[in-house]
Amino acid sequence: GVERAIAALGRGFLAHPANVELREALRGGELAAGDYYRELLRLVYRLIFLFVAEDRDLLHPPGADARARERYRRFYSSERLRQLAERRRGTRHGDLYQAVCLVFSRLGADAGCPELALPALGGFLFSEEATPRLDRSQVANGDLLDAVRALSFLEEGGVLRAVDYRNLGSEELGSVYESLLELHPELNLEAASFELARAAGHERKTTGSYYTPASLVSSLLDSALEPLLDEAARAADPERALLDLSVCDPACGSGHFLVAAAHRIAKRLASVRTGEEEPAPEALRAALRDVVSRCLYGVDVSPMAVELCKVSLWLEALDPGRPLSFLDAHIRCGNSLLGATPELLSAGIPDEAFKAIEGDDTKVAGALRRRNREERRGQLSLDDFVLDLEARLAEDAAALDAAPDDTIGALREKERRFRSLAESEEYRRSRLLADAWCAAFVQEKTAHGPGITTGLIRRLAESANSLPQETRRAIERLADDFRFFHWHLEFPAVFAGAKGGFDCVLSNPPWDQIQLDDREFFATSRPDITAAANMAARKRAIAKLASEHPQLYAAYRAAVRSVESVQHFVHKSGCFPLTSYGRLNLAPLFVE
Repeated sequence: GVERAIAALGRGFLAHPANVELREALRGGELAAGDYYRELLRLVYRLIFLFVAEDRDLLHPPGADARARERYRRFYSSERLRQLAERRRGTRHGDLYQAVCLVFSRLGADAGCPELALPALGGFLFSEEATPRLDRSQVANGDLLDAVRALSFLEEGGVLRAVDYRNLGSEELGSVYESLLELHPELNLEAASFELARAAGHERKTTGSYYTPASLVSSLLDSALEPLLDEAARAADPERALLDLSVCDPACGSGHFLVAAAHRIAKRLASVRTGEEEPAPEALRAALRDVVSRCLYGVDVSPMAVELCKVSLWLEALDPGRPLSFLDAHIRCGNSLLGATPELLSAGIPDEAFKAIEGDDTKVAGALRRRNREERRGQLSLDDFVLDLEARLAEDAAALDAAPDDTIGALREKERRFRSLAESEEYRRSRLLADAWCAAFVQEKTAHGPGITTGLIRRLAESANSLPQETRRAIERLADDFRFFHWHLEFPAVFAGAKGGFDCVLSNPPWDQIQLDDREFFATSRPDITAAANMAARKRAIAKLASEHPQLYAAYRAAVRSVESVQHFVHKSGCFPLTSYGRLNLAPLFVE
């Protein structure tokens, strides 16, 4: 249903005569097709959120005016939309979408909307930044109802059956995420067409994403988390002990493990608070929100996964009268396997980083290696600098974690403090230093490359202004491309404390090998290459692209280099001394 809903909305916005700005932005490249797709996804997430919140009777704050609730139900609710979708096809008018936009904007506003009994939820999902193009566009009632119908009903034997959003679980959202990974948008502006095409599993392979059965999640929680909960329950202050637990999924996907862990911890917490073995739903909801805000950490390389993980946690932790939990500091986007540590930074860049790979000049690589070797001799360690910055960041991050977010004012203040921390001189300098260290492994070792060596790292530690702007831009570009993730900087309060890490790591990490499959790369752009009779024929066809389609050939060579860069980092960085041998597989790397 989600696929059909996205396609219906995608076509509807493209076809509406009023959306000239949207079409021109797509035509001129100002808005990429992928960004348009992401806005459509967020619009669908918003609709699903409303469906769940209304059906669980968790949308309106306690004591909300009965007349305001009735006004919302009759004229603005998703219940009304779903009833219309069941009975009508819709018209070319656009009043339904205007009403939906009003609801979304009020949920994101600090004042909420007392006239409709709507609370101020906050959160990125309902912010102006989430769907800026779609908020300024229009869509016909017929297209919106097609999308709502696709989300709300399943057809079985010619009969429509309503989807049970009241009991929607994280496993259902997980299956949605898994199906979306296989899709990519295909647009035709002239024909106002929008389709989601499947690409032979390529996206799922590149993100390493696979869904985990609920039985496996439960079994892992029994063995890994329950002993920690038993220990916390025996502590002098069990409530604090439970809220001090830190649980992480380094490949969190849509949040299946984290949601399940949150429920386990919340039940123990509610029992401690109430003294009851089976706490009331209200006590469980309050505990669940506190656990989601305090105890859970997740990382994923896919931005789409990170957004859906937050939606999953928000849905589970929705507590009437309180805004959405602040999750930006705990649910992060990045490559869990590609990052620096304080110990590695202190030792400088290893000489092995300068091995030539695809596209490199062997002479330049050799010169960089020799220069790096000289710069590593007789130099003072970076220990003091790295540890001092880490301690200051940890102190600020711990204060941020302890700050409340149970009112919209407190939430906004926490968002402000998080932005201030991320933009601080200490964080930006530490991040640039760690990014530069990682970039040394994947940089272009050519005459025009950035030439990152240990000397540059040491100069950067002394002064951030010592770095030429061109070199800084190259480091930032590589950091974005490879999504470097430095655990001690992303979660400083966790790693700088006495524990030096998480209490519990729960995950079903991907098991893919780190290699490029030519068949998957060309699945959508050149299916004839994918269908070649054998590898030799495929290689010949690829070689011809250099003259027949140089742009596609360049993209292919860049993909080859990207994979080789990751392989090179894993083999030579020192991050994986136990599992970086032979043909690389993601699963053991995650374990180490």
